[in-house]
Amino acid sequence: MWLVNCSKKDIECIFFNKIMYYEAYKEQAQRFQKLVNVCIEKDINSGRYWESKWRDLELEEFLNEECRNERIEKQMADAARRAKWRLEWPVTD
Repeated sequence: MWLVNCSKKDIECIFFNKIMYYEAYKEQAQRFQKLVNVCIEKDINSGRYWESKWRDLELEEFLNEECRNERIEKQMADAARRAKWRLEWPVTD
């Protein structure tokens, strides 16, 4: 279940009513509860998702990745152009 799709009341309910689990599922249950704690702390829920700072960080990371990809493509094109130029260079003995 995606917690950001839950309403604020749903997340508060999960926060105040700790989940019960079998010992075999202890690690997974604790991760889930930690995520609920983050949702409470950062006020992440279905009504605030698009207004949250997390969305700004996500957008910034996407733009950084796009710039990085463009830079890599440019470097590859430059390397290909240099390699082609070297192949066309006349051989002198």
